Amino acid sequence: MTYPLFDCGYTLWIADLDTRLMDRFGQSAKMLGIDSRLLRDGYYRGASAASLYDQLRAGLEQDDNAA
Repeated sequence: MTYPLFDCGYTLWIADLDTRLMDRFGQSAKMLGIDSRLLRDGYYRGASAASLYDQLRAGLEQDDNAA
């Protein structure tokens, strides 16, 4: 699937997601090593920032508990 070079909707969506991650983990999606393709695909699939954040948070907290 091809994506536009610039999409202001995606910019706002990823900023919302990064804000939630910064509030909870103190790091952005990039700093946490989350694949940007996963984020981009989630946006264009129609996932809300809140639902993707919940999925990422659960995975990150699971990783913290395993360590």
